[in-house]
Amino acid sequence: MTWTVQTTALRRQVRQVLDRVRLKREPVVIQNYDTPQAVIIPYDEFAAYSEWRAAGEKRAVWLSELRRIAEDVSKRAALSETEAAALVDEAIQSAREG
Repeated sequence: MTWTVQTTALRRQVRQVLDRVRLKREPVVIQNYDTPQAVIIPYDEFAAYSEWRAAGEKRAVWLSELRRIAEDVSKRAALSETEAAALVDEAIQSAREG
């Protein structure tokens, strides 16, 4: 169950709030003038969220690279026979040199 506390009450009850988060593993929503401002959660939940977010950023980079490759493949798929043969010859020459 989520508990909500106003910022003024948080100042007076910081130890109680932290104990509730740590011991009962309940998130606490911090409000200022009845508007949510932040959430205090157990550290291990924060660590898991941070890992999830970092993995999402890695996935985004990976997907961007896949899109670039797909666009390149699409462009090459539209090549004429002459252009395709030139690319094959270029690849063969490069393989022989390197």
